[in-house]
Amino acid sequence: MNLDSQHLETGLSGIPLTSAVESGLGNRHTPKALGWTNDTPFAKLYEFRVPKGKEPYLELLPNWTVTFETPRRVYLDNPENPQKNKFPCQYPGPCGSRSNVFGRPADLERHYKNVHGPDQRETFSCDYRKCARSKDENAFTRKDHYRDHLRDYHKEDIGSAKMDKKAKNNKEEYAKLQQDWLKERNTRPGSWRCGRCLVKVDVRIHGWDCPECKTSCEEDRVKARQLLAMERGKEEKEETYGEPVGMALEQNEYYSYPGSTVCSRCNGSEWIEDIYGGWQPCAHAHTQVYYL
Repeated sequence: MNLDSQHLETGLSGIPLTSAVESGLGNRHTPKALGWTNDTPFAKLYEFRVPKGKEPYLELLPNWTVTFETPRRVYLDNPENPQKNKFPCQYPGPCGSRSNVFGRPADLERHYKNVHGPDQRETFSCDYRKCARSKDENAFTRKDHYRDHLRDYHKEDIGSAKMDKKAKNNKEEYAKLQQDWLKERNTRPGSWRCGRCLVKVDVRIHGWDCPECKTSCEEDRVKARQLLAMERGKEEKEETYGEPVGMALEQNEYYSYPGSTVCSRCNGSEWIEDIYGGWQPCAHAHTQVYYL
């Protein structure tokens, strides 16, 4: 079937539709109910939309007329024989993917976006400026791959240490392995990254709750940062005064010490770039240190 300009005025059925006829079509249409086949040309008249966490649908392009065969919005059919943990692609047209059955709804949603709705494809650029993955052309198309990149390549403390099932079932062994793993991570006392939405959170502004998804930072990650801040604070105090801080520091008291008006290391920005292209608080720029 050829699609020509005649459809702009009368539709493929040759029947022009008024708004009254359109409203009489109902609010929900599916390819099967409309008599569409798997090789239907009608899908080319639509924009496939995949709203996150909601039901995908086809929206008729503005230069085509609503008809009985091509309503304004078409939802996908439900699977004929639904099976547990099997979510087939229901797009009304050819599917170029090697697999069209998925084990999770999230995988099916990603398939719809990447294969049938490429304009809606999500990308995740690394926020380390010197990383090759920070460029748009090298961005990740899957959030879980970006999460793995941050954990394995940049050594961020997202997730947990890799261990066998026996170690996971032993609380003491698990705690030790996790603590050792955290010590090897590139931990920054002034910030943490949300393991869910991967947003980098500034502790001074937002504390330990992610401003995007409201997820709280894990307790062991919080303690690791507090300990690191205390250790760095002691080093700064000893460097400034030429002697250990003493018992008062161990009691988590508040200290002030003089500093230059504009730091020569960060030019007053209070942040310095590390070897990985990321940013860390400049300890020399701070004139006050406190411990939680």
